[in-house]
Amino acid sequence: MTIKKRFLISYIGGIAIACLSLFSIICIVFYVTTGKIPSPGTVYKTFTQQRSLSPEEELAYIKLRGIAKSNPEQLLKPSGELKQTIQQFEAESLGVVVRKQEAIDYYSKDLVEKSLIAHFPKFDANNIETRGTIDNAGRLYRYMKFDFYFNDQAPGSLLVLMKESSFLEFMTKWGVLIIITILLVSIGGLLFLNHLLKKTIIRPLETLGSGMTEIRNGHLETSVTEPVKQTALEVKQLTDDFEKMREALISSTEEQVKLENNRKELVASISHDLKTPITSIIGYVEGLLDGVADSPEKQANYLKTIHTKALSLNELIEELFLYSKLDASAVPFHFERIDINEFLKHIIEEFQLQDNQVSLQLTNQEMTNSYVLADRMQLNRVFINLIENSLKFKHPNRSLSIAIDVSRKAERIMIQLSDNGQGISKEQLPYVFDHFYRGEEERPTHTGGSGLGLAIVKQIIEMHEGKVTIESDLHQGTTVTIYLKKA
Repeated sequence: MTIKKRFLISYIGGIAIACLSLFSIICIVFYVTTGKIPSPGTVYKTFTQQRSLSPEEELAYIKLRGIAKSNPEQLLKPSGELKQTIQQFEAESLGVVVRKQEAIDYYSKDLVEKSLIAHFPKFDANNIETRGTIDNAGRLYRYMKFDFYFNDQAPGSLLVLMKESSFLEFMTKWGVLIIITILLVSIGGLLFLNHLLKKTIIRPLETLGSGMTEIRNGHLETSVTEPVKQTALEVKQLTDDFEKMREALISSTEEQVKLENNRKELVASISHDLKTPITSIIGYVEGLLDGVADSPEKQANYLKTIHTKALSLNELIEELFLYSKLDASAVPFHFERIDINEFLKHIIEEFQLQDNQVSLQLTNQEMTNSYVLADRMQLNRVFINLIENSLKFKHPNRSLSIAIDVSRKAERIMIQLSDNGQGISKEQLPYVFDHFYRGEEERPTHTGGSGLGLAIVKQIIEMHEGKVTIESDLHQGTTVTIYLKKA
């Protein structure tokens, strides 16, 4: 069953239950009070009979009843004092009717004789039911009746009438029409609520369902947002959440496409970088097997080259393995509080012992409170990669000099490594942190390298919740800036 039908049934059911409950309460109260099963006729009759008489009605009824008992013949043709009394009662909006057998012998001037004959209550010698309501030419009158016998034993009746209130008369005349009108208004209200329900809930949900179908079919660009002012808050929130999910799916799909392209590029780059040293190794091994290296010196040279290529290949595989683990967040990081000045001093001393081709200098050595939160081993790899990268791409016409500067920027420690190497062109600068990027056009190919050095640097710094940037001028030098959290 649809939501629309469920709401409609709940509306109708609510109205029906309320009406049934009210009707049941009225019936129970009526039955307990009167001892009768209620019906429209009995309810109205009981209401009329139990209503108190006005002083005018009671006085007129008592006087005329007394005359009917003592001298009923006077009532047929009122005269003298009796006529004046009846006229006085009529002036007070009362009506008087005298009937002998089936003929109306006297009636007040505002009453209609034919209607009186048609609706006159039955003769009751015991006067058990003396009150009621009578219709006279479409007007309702409340009456008090006294039945008696004339001197010739003919049955007679005396009615003292009072016009019903306009409200009661209106309800009696137009009650059915009012009920029908109320029902029509209720149905109209239900239809309006149904329309409002469709506009604010059903239609947005249908739109949402259509959007889900489109997304299921792969059309993620289909928006499910429909600008309806009166949309129910819950439906609007659901639609907004679904729209956010759709946007997240688009973003995820785009990211997947990007990752797939990167994977393809990575595979292609790995294939290229692995093929070059392996081809060289195969060539030199074949040369040894074919006897091309026919002297001990040539053989030693071939073996040295094979060893160098194998080391290069091993380094590439190790860096590729590390890059993959970092990319998959599979490398454990053990953070500790490190004095960055002392840490850099140790790296510089260790590097200068291994290689005298570079001049390393640390500035701001006396800066206090230069502690960072970092993984010592991974941070060491960052600076080794940066220094080795500067060595690989030093300027051919001058010795390499690297200046390392440490300073404080707000809540971060800023470390700058500036070299005087060959620099990077503006076109290549945005791509230097991409994997397997070596700037082949501008940089010499004899330097080797995996092309993963700076990509690994970026990954490690981002794992430290830090940031790394690079600035460079071609043939002038390069500056790498690292921002780490202060500890």
